[in-house]
Amino acid sequence: AEMRLYWTDPDVFELEVAVKTIAGCDVAVDPAIFHPDEGGQPADRGTIGPATVCGIEIIEGRIVHTLDRPLSDGKYTARLDREHRIYSASQHTAQHILSGIAEKQFHLKTTGVHIGLERSTVDFNKRLDWDTAMDLERQSMEVVTLNIPVETVFNESDARIRSHSKDIKSDTIRVVTIGDYDKSACCGAHLRTTGHIGIIRILGLENKKEGTRVTFLAGRKAFEYSQDETSILRQLRTAAGCSTRELPMAFEKALRHSRELTRENNRLWSLLLPDLVRTAKNIELKEGNVGVHISQIPQQLMAKLAAMIAKSNNGAGIVISGQNIALRSQRISAKDILNRILKFAGGKGGGSSNAVNGRLDREISFDEIKIYLKENDPRMD
Repeated sequence: AEMRLYWTDPDVFELEVAVKTIAGCDVAVDPAIFHPDEGGQPADRGTIGPATVCGIEIIEGRIVHTLDRPLSDGKYTARLDREHRIYSASQHTAQHILSGIAEKQFHLKTTGVHIGLERSTVDFNKRLDWDTAMDLERQSMEVVTLNIPVETVFNESDARIRSHSKDIKSDTIRVVTIGDYDKSACCGAHLRTTGHIGIIRILGLENKKEGTRVTFLAGRKAFEYSQDETSILRQLRTAAGCSTRELPMAFEKALRHSRELTRENNRLWSLLLPDLVRTAKNIELKEGNVGVHISQIPQQLMAKLAAMIAKSNNGAGIVISGQNIALRSQRISAKDILNRILKFAGGKGGGSSNAVNGRLDREISFDEIKIYLKENDPRMD
């Protein structure tokens, strides 16, 4: 089998390799500097000579590189996408630290790992609250600042084999050790030392069955995420005119005030409904009268007003607020009327023959509705 250089020398990004064709664009490469898609870590990217590496998989125990063009057997320079490797290796090394501390300090076993291109996750077998997560994050950052070597040893008998890594397809058990913090069987590419991670941030907690899925980021992406959050907080502080610590209270207060205003606004509109019924503009169709009201009426009152209009003219009521439309009908097919309007104004909606709601692609006027319904009136001569 080819030598997996990405295990022992993870910071080799360019090297002369021997290429041997397996079939078509599939080749074996020795030594292997490209990490395949396994163990929850995405495959490396890069080039071999003039060819681009499109995929790297383990098939029947051997690492198969799929290229974008066939290469004749021989020696070529392999170049690894450095940024992509450092990103995935940072996440994976951070995950080992998080899993090691979670197990030792908080008795949480790791049941799954996914190193994503934007976010990474680690699943634990028990529930985890934010206080514990922040403690785990703090302790993980201490390991980063200690700049401990990330070492590879082979066939160690006392290594932890985590349940999610049982699918490692190799006859050699490779063990990754990070000081006293973690020692576990792993097939991934890591960093040389923990200091190279730079930063570990826990971004989210999600309950999964009886356990917790922790979303995290490491390295430059974690720093960028933190910068984004700081920038958002700065904007919120400016808008609210208060300190970061006062923001939750200011936000709560604004929400409460907004709810009260909405309630009061709806109450006042409710009082206006009988007047709005009287002032609804009428369109006479062969099948009956259609009353139309257009204003910035709250969405939750639209259907009620439409029904009141329909009842008063013993036909149909149309209420439009912005691009929202509500139709209620006593005798005419509400669906038919809505479809006629949608044919011209665009949008979507649905419901029953006497009650439909929808959203138009644009705002429309009473005169337009009149034209749409008159032109489309199947019973007009």
